[in-house]
This record gives sequence, C-alpha cells and structure tokens, in this order.
Amino acid sequence: MANVDISVIIPSKNNKNTTAKIINKISENTKGLEVEYIVIDMNSTDNSVLSALNEIKKHNLRGCVIQSGGGTVSSALNTGIYKSDGKYITFVYPSRLYKSDYISSYYNTIEEKNADLVFSAPKTELVSAEMDSIGGSELAVGLVRSVISMDFCAVMIRREYLLENHIKFYEDCTTGYAEAFVFNALIFEPKIAYSDIKLERDRMDIPQKDELSPKNSVFSRIDAMLKVYETVQLSKKGDTSLNNAFEYNKMPSVVMSCVDTLLKDGFPYSAIKNSLKLKGYDKLLKFSRHTPPKLRIRILKWRFMPKLYKP
Repeated sequence: MANVDISVIIPSKNNKNTTAKIINKISENTKGLEVEYIVIDMNSTDNSVLSALNEIKKHNLRGCVIQSGGGTVSSALNTGIYKSDGKYITFVYPSRLYKSDYISSYYNTIEEKNADLVFSAPKTELVSAEMDSIGGSELAVGLVRSVISMDFCAVMIRREYLLENHIKFYEDCTTGYAEAFVFNALIFEPKIAYSDIKLERDRMDIPQKDELSPKNSVFSRIDAMLKVYETVQLSKKGDTSLNNAFEYNKMPSVVMSCVDTLLKDGFPYSAIKNSLKLKGYDKLLKFSRHTPPKLRIRILKWRFMPKLYKP
C-alpha cells in the first residue's frame, strides 16, 4: 500500500472547474501531508474531468479520475473507498463545501487520539472532556436526540475500520446515504475524537445547480434510515436506549420531515397519506415517552387532523 495520509473522495458531475478549485484549495491547506484525490466522475458532459486532471498534473499531486457511469452517488463513493490508499478517508461534496482548512485539523486530531472517526464539535457546555470517552452508540443517541450535532458530509474515518466492519454507502438510496453511512459507522463502536473547530461553509465555488441530487427521491431517506434501524435491531438488541431513540424518535422524525417536504412541494394531503400507507411508512409514526413533545404533537395532528397540519 502506498504511504498516503488522507484520501479525499470527490463525486463530480458537470460542475465545470469547481472540482479543480476544490483540489487546489485542499492542497494549499494540507501541505506536509501526503494526500490523494479520487474524483469519481458520473457521466459529466462538460470539461470538469479535464479541468480536475489538469489541476492534479499541474501541481504534481497524487490523484486520479474514475468513471462511475450512471450509477448513484452512493455507488460512486463506495468505488472511491475501495480504490483509495489513504490511512484515513474523507468525502468532499461540491454542493456542500466547507473551507478546507478543517481537513488538516481533523488529521492532526485523529492521529493524536489514535481514533477511528473524527468530526467537528466546537467546545460548548455540552461538549466537554466527557466527549473523549463517548461511545459510538452513545453518540448516535445524542445525534438522534439533537443533544450533539454533526455534519454528516464532513467527517474523517480510518479506512481499515470501514473495511474491517464492511461499512459502505447504501447504493440503492439516492438521499440520506451520508447520514446512514455515519450512523452505521457509529454502531460498530469506533474510537471517536472531535475537533474543536467550527465548520465554515465555502459558498464561492458551489455550482448553480446540483447535478448529483436526483429528483423525486424524498422517500429514499426513509429507506436509508430503515436499513440503519434494521442493523440496530440485529446488532444492538440489548441497547434499549439506541433502539428507543430510533423507533420513537429518529424514524417518525424522518417520516414527518418527508411529509413536510411533500406538502411544501404542493402535493395534496390525501396523496401523501396514500403513499405512506402503500409503502408501510405510516406504521413508523409511533410515539412514546421517548418521543420529544413537539414531534408527538406533529404526529398526532398529521394522523387525526391532517388538514390542520402545517409544515
């Protein structure tokens, strides 16, 4: 295996020179590290592939462009994982960019802590020294309950940890795949570290339209979270806190989020109700004492007074 510190995996489609700019910015902020850039091209019809290759060649960087064809973004990301040589892997999405100086900070933290996963968590009253010993399942519960926040598009993970535990993106899910991927990574109890930095969005290079986001895929996020929940039920049977968090908080919350999206898009109440029933998603709208009060009220209104329900 090549001596590579970080593999940066970038899914790309028709974003002109955005990928090249991303590579340039990251290389400027990771001097002294051996970084490889794996651009997964998804049938681009513009000059974005050539632009990325020229940037890699011009600065004598390690990297390549892999043609992924017409598959999903999840499939492209999985290809990047298996083609990578880095000790650690991170993903950069052209439609959700952050100022790239966080990558060096992540690397320093994950090396110092000898961790499997690192994410951004600026210190607050809720983020203290206790975070250094938090377990994966405990962090997952914290994320579900919104006690802790994490951007699922900005994490760094040890490559061997992913391969050993067979963790990958759900290739049949067009949305929710990043969130599901991180939850699955947490379920296998990685050693976790957090970087005391605040992520800053970089809006200058975001394409005017996101070619990677499919249309009419709102239910895909439910499917992705259902798969995670099935894994929780199988591998974490004895973890009642995690199971309750998913059954009575995460799953109904995701379903109601999809309802809100569809209502805002102008779909009629009856059509949404029928679709949820047809797919069996209506059975996920459970609540108990583990359900936040606001979510419980939303579920009750949607169930019994849908015409009065407002997103």
